[in-house]
Amino acid sequence: MATLLAHIKIKSGKEEKFEAITADMVKQTLETETGVLRYEYWKGQEENFYYCLLSFEDKWAFYRHQMSDHHEGHDFGDVIADIRLEYVDPVKGAGGGLPTTTDPALTDDMEEAMKIAQDRFPLDIASWWTGRK
Repeated sequence: MATLLAHIKIKSGKEEKFEAITADMVKQTLETETGVLRYEYWKGQEENFYYCLLSFEDKWAFYRHQMSDHHEGHDFGDVIADIRLEYVDPVKGAGGGLPTTTDPALTDDMEEAMKIAQDRFPLDIASWWTGRK
């Protein structure tokens, strides 16, 4: 499984466009993708700051999401000033029913899109999580 919290800073004046993109992204993701457990956007208290909680059955479902036509088809560069993806892991018994974040190895028979996504979005599992699952 792969769960992420995206920290997103939007360019001033681009809030409406960003929110229209997110609404389309959620609609397309939930209607066309498999393996999606959670996909939600939230406004933060800081002006022009948003969060996205994404959770997928495995990192391959996350990679398919990132490489999808509807994800690649939006001009995120026009609206996003900064973004940081933070991989997160549920606390046992308090994680909303989400499974543990894992990082299975890329295999030679996987499609090229998975190899590109692996390079762009490598999972970063914090070492201090080990033994706390």
